[in-house]
Amino acid sequence: MSATNSDIVRNAISSYKKRILEEIRNRCIRFCEHICQEAIKQRAQNNRAHDFTGNLINSIVVCLYEKGKPVYAAYAAKYVPEAIRVKMRLRPAKSGIGYKAYRFRPDYEGTNSTYIPTVETNGGWGVDDAKEFFWSYSPRGKNLFDIVVAYPVEYAGWIEKERSSTGIMRTYADTEKVGITYLRLSRV
Repeated sequence: MSATNSDIVRNAISSYKKRILEEIRNRCIRFCEHICQEAIKQRAQNNRAHDFTGNLINSIVVCLYEKGKPVYAAYAAKYVPEAIRVKMRLRPAKSGIGYKAYRFRPDYEGTNSTYIPTVETNGGWGVDDAKEFFWSYSPRGKNLFDIVVAYPVEYAGWIEKERSSTGIMRTYADTEKVGITYLRLSRV
């Protein structure tokens, strides 16, 4: 092969690799959107769940990283009503014993409710936690693509442990079931 022919072959292979990589990236982005919608659905349909402020559901984010760098984030906040107030903080009761309750008239779900928080927060917004997570998280390993599902509010772990109502486990189950559909390559 002459230098010209080998350059043509090299350029053709390089172009083909770029097309495949772009196709995989686009499929991963669509998969992230699907996972985000599923996470919202699983939280909203869980009969043990109750959103007082809306920050937990607004904090859900599905992140795509390429070679460890942030590429795309599917934010639940794009699809659900915004939170009605900042995350609740622990407020000591006047008696000095326990914590003061928050009264909602109405809460995020439209009902009158009272709640005493048990986990300290920064008093911010769940959507801000999602954005911060996306930009600050760095996947371990050396994968070409990583998809990460996060519920970054401080109390998400507590809710899942105590009530199993974040929806994360059913979201993971759905992800395993439909993932191959999004990521299977046909002819590019």
